[in-house]
Amino acid sequence: MDLLILPFDHRSSFAKKILGVEGNPNKAQIEQIKKLKRLVFDAFLKVRSEVEKPEELGILVDEKYGAEIIKEANQKEIITSVGVEKSGVDVFDFEYGRKFGKHIEKLNPSYVKVLVRYNPENAKENVKQLKRLEKLSKYCEKKGRKLLFELLVPSTDADLAAGKDYDTEIRPEKTAIAIREIREKVAVSLWKLEGFSTEGWRKVLEVIPEDKKVIVLGRGEDAERVRYWLTVAAEFDQIIGFAIGRTIFMEPLISHLKNSLGKEETIKAIAVNYRNFVEIWREGRA
Repeated sequence: MDLLILPFDHRSSFAKKILGVEGNPNKAQIEQIKKLKRLVFDAFLKVRSEVEKPEELGILVDEKYGAEIIKEANQKEIITSVGVEKSGVDVFDFEYGRKFGKHIEKLNPSYVKVLVRYNPENAKENVKQLKRLEKLSKYCEKKGRKLLFELLVPSTDADLAAGKDYDTEIRPEKTAIAIREIREKVAVSLWKLEGFSTEGWRKVLEVIPEDKKVIVLGRGEDAERVRYWLTVAAEFDQIIGFAIGRTIFMEPLISHLKNSLGKEETIKAIAVNYRNFVEIWREGRA
């Protein structure tokens, strides 16, 4: 089964890039963020009610602003994912510290998701991250939970000084190395990775066992870039879908806040964007 996720678990970036809030939002701003995330979820429900194979559609949302959405989605038997990482940090740490397990059990998501920034050159930081990730992995194995691992491989200064295009010439190999290192400590159920060319995917998929699947993330890129990534990824049976968020909801929500889009228009605009990517993926598969 394919898996086509609409992620809106963004926290610090959501507040900053949509509301223009630096630092922690106040009570009124928190309520505003919750309402905006509700619009995204309503758009998801609209698409889910219209497309074939609605069981392939899922959401990724955070506990801080979306606990009620997660509860409702679980009741509707929607595939849910919830992140455990602190937002906006370069080195992975748990959002709720030692209590991360209690929060997972309370929310009961289909997938436990973790976002990690991991360049193999950052050895010192990676040792710290792997120790924490191993703890998460053992917890998921013990509880029978699926772990969705979102891997970002940011460039280092040395990468940028190498005189090569980072995304096409360096990142695929670095991603493969990162996956090898992470696999030694972490039992990943599903990888969520940045897009690549056909050649780049071949390098990356070589280090992922065939029984482990992959979905493509959107990275907030423009629609044409994401379309390219999906078209290429659809060629590979091991890649089963996507998790695209900001490319889908960012512009409609900003327009809504500027009063140029009403509530229903905003929901419709987000739904159109999401459905377009669902159709692009399924056409690529066909």
